[in-house]
Amino acid sequence: MNAVGRRPRAVLALTAIVTTGLLGYGLTQLGLNMSHRALLSEDLPFWRAYNEFAQVFPILDEALLVVVDGESPSRVRKATQALATRLRQRSETFESVYVPGGGTFFERYGLLYLDTDEIEDLADHLATAQPLVAELSRDRSLQGLARTIRLGMEHAQSDPTAPMNLSAVFDSVSLAARAVLEEQPRPISWSEALLRRSFPGDTSRRLIVLQPRLDYEQFLPAREPIRVVRQAARELHLADIYGASVRVTGNVALNYEEMTSLARQAVLATLGSLALVTLLLFVALGSKRLVGAVLATLLVGLVWTAAFAAAAVGHVNVVSVAFAVLFIGLGVDFGIHLAMRYAELMRGRVEHTAALAETARGVGGSLALCATTTAIGFYAFVPTDYRAVAELGLISGTGMVISLFCSLTVLPALLTVSRMDELRLRPAPAAPRWFSQGLTALAFRRARAVRLAAMALGLAALGALPFLRFDHNVARMRDPGAESVRAFEDLLADSEMSPWTIDVLAADLDAAGRQARRLAALGVVERAVTLADYVPEDQQEKLEILADVSLFFPTPPTFPEPAEPASVADQVAALRALQESLRSFWLEDSDARRGASARRAERRLEDLLGRLEALEGRREEELLASFERSLIGELPEQMATLWAALDPGPVELADIPDDVARRMLAEDGRARIQVLPSEDLSDNEALARFVDGVRELEPAATGSAVSLLEWARATVRSLRQAFVSAFVAIGLFVWLLWRRLGDVWLVMAPLSLAALLTAACALVVGIPFNFANIVVLPLLLGIGVDSGIHLVHRYRELEAREAGATAARELLGTSTARAVFFSALTTMGSFGSLALASHTGFASLGRLLLIGVTLTLVCNLLVLPAMIAGRGASAAAR
Repeated sequence: MNAVGRRPRAVLALTAIVTTGLLGYGLTQLGLNMSHRALLSEDLPFWRAYNEFAQVFPILDEALLVVVDGESPSRVRKATQALATRLRQRSETFESVYVPGGGTFFERYGLLYLDTDEIEDLADHLATAQPLVAELSRDRSLQGLARTIRLGMEHAQSDPTAPMNLSAVFDSVSLAARAVLEEQPRPISWSEALLRRSFPGDTSRRLIVLQPRLDYEQFLPAREPIRVVRQAARELHLADIYGASVRVTGNVALNYEEMTSLARQAVLATLGSLALVTLLLFVALGSKRLVGAVLATLLVGLVWTAAFAAAAVGHVNVVSVAFAVLFIGLGVDFGIHLAMRYAELMRGRVEHTAALAETARGVGGSLALCATTTAIGFYAFVPTDYRAVAELGLISGTGMVISLFCSLTVLPALLTVSRMDELRLRPAPAAPRWFSQGLTALAFRRARAVRLAAMALGLAALGALPFLRFDHNVARMRDPGAESVRAFEDLLADSEMSPWTIDVLAADLDAAGRQARRLAALGVVERAVTLADYVPEDQQEKLEILADVSLFFPTPPTFPEPAEPASVADQVAALRALQESLRSFWLEDSDARRGASARRAERRLEDLLGRLEALEGRREEELLASFERSLIGELPEQMATLWAALDPGPVELADIPDDVARRMLAEDGRARIQVLPSEDLSDNEALARFVDGVRELEPAATGSAVSLLEWARATVRSLRQAFVSAFVAIGLFVWLLWRRLGDVWLVMAPLSLAALLTAACALVVGIPFNFANIVVLPLLLGIGVDSGIHLVHRYRELEAREAGATAARELLGTSTARAVFFSALTTMGSFGSLALASHTGFASLGRLLLIGVTLTLVCNLLVLPAMIAGRGASAAAR
């Protein structure tokens, strides 16, 4: 610092030149990598298995999932078909477009995939429904529907065993009437109303699986494919025509949205962190010039660290993107300790050059020690398999060294040039009374009680450790408001559509069948599917049943338009007649559920008729037409689809569509077994049961579910490795420098207590550990050890001049204690900007760091002095 003080302008000129060059380099060379592959080392066994499988079935890797939702299965099917057709025309953007369970093959052969009992049940319902369908085929007007429902009611009254599902018919009338009154009309499903079941494959949610052509040389490689999907949905007017919503999800979309969100939030968090740190610096230092010098030094160090990240790593990931906030929160500590000691000396009428020299002697050694221990805390992540935090550790650990260098060169130069003589004219900001007196009284007069309370809390926190949990769900780590995250969570809750499945590779199709039967017997498995499963079982028996069913519909039912539209008065009269029939007491007496449905339908019709009475002319006709479309509009299409499926013909392996076969059978003959879970895998325990159960039978199993669980386990292992390594390395380093086990104990014991209490608090407040915030505990070792080192170092300085008891009591009144306090506040202010992020992982990292730094501050300013007081009392007793 003395050498810098002699040539301050040369140092600052060189700093400006270097910083400008490094700023340009960092801005142009530092990228973002939000891919899930950036999280862990690809040398792990489960990653190798995944990559080997991806080489056999490359079409399954990096898929983009399009979720189409709506209230009408038939309209959702149309919307999905229209969108898939449009996307197939964009072959330059998508390598393949696949609709699971969609297309003419499944529409024709869908009934063969039902069980024999289900087909027989379907035949019985069709036989009973045939007269009603025949009535509607003759007259599908609103009047004809009302008459048909009344006929069905009469049939059910005369034959209570009739299987017609009147409750479903009544509910359909209720839903249609309510939707029309709310000006959101929707068609009903006649297959459910008449047959008590949806047509196979009919669902209000469908998937389109896309294989995008990603250009990884672009900053956002997924932007173009996602834009094309959304543009196609808008151009086709899927929402207006079919009432369908389109959402894009899957790893590709999740990574894209996370990348754009984190880039924005990282900038906002950095700016917010700087603003809060600046405010706290003004409170702590009480001098604009001093604050300006510290901030300028901090920004120089940040630019240099970003340039190092660009050179050493080339990018930031979902975890290391927080390095700027961490640098601001931690790097400012060096400036605070230097500035406060310098200001203390200047206010004590020490000349500038002498003040710089004394500051270097007084805190320079402890700052170097703190920078080293903090860097060790970060570097402990580098050897772990968790690549995301390994990169964070490398960047931030080196950032601490850079920050120390800048604090010992740039800051003294700025202090010299700025002429801080103003510090002589104003007193230091007064420490709060509770800090200068209350904390001292508690730490030293109640030292024994503080030590006992700390021990009790530590033991309680230790007992809570087995209950800590790690949240495997990467979607819950992201912004919960993002479209891709909401869609992904919806798919996870559906075992048939869960994106987290397991894949097993078999030598051939016969071997796959044998392995699939073993897997299907597991309780955690819903189904184990091979290509052979797309060939329906018991086809001959099923075809015979369907042949008998087709006798009820020898020709496709036709639903001609009415010759003349009915008058409003006739339609209203038909609805009133239906309303009167719904009031029949026998409906509720014979079946409570059917009666409740009838009452609801009657009330809805009453509301509809009341609305009609309030309207006139054209508006009456429009309301009735809307109600008619909702009830009958899609009946012809639904019946035509059913009729076409009644005469499917046999299915052979060669008949299976190519887009299905390519996903289940490789060119070299190896076969894929897709294993679907029986539970909701958003639950961590369910995921572990599913993966472990399958891998017990098939150790080489891979797939998204296996990868996710193994990521989590590798991450937890990395945490333990980093924590133990950092703890041992920091403790050993401090001992090598001080050669006093007692001083090492004074530094490490409060730090360990703070880490335990942070883990316990995470459990109490309900913040689970995840892929982003798992770094907190090892990080606290590097962050918190600084304060302990400064306090113990200052205590030894005081002890060298006066009695140990006096030195201990004066410790909390020194500039070192105030610097520790304000350093913690600036760190907390910096991390507070993370806690406000909408990205859940980012926010949980900030909240846990806030909790951890607060507890570390309490332990260092209360427990550590109480331990010093205890040592002093023991020495006095001896």
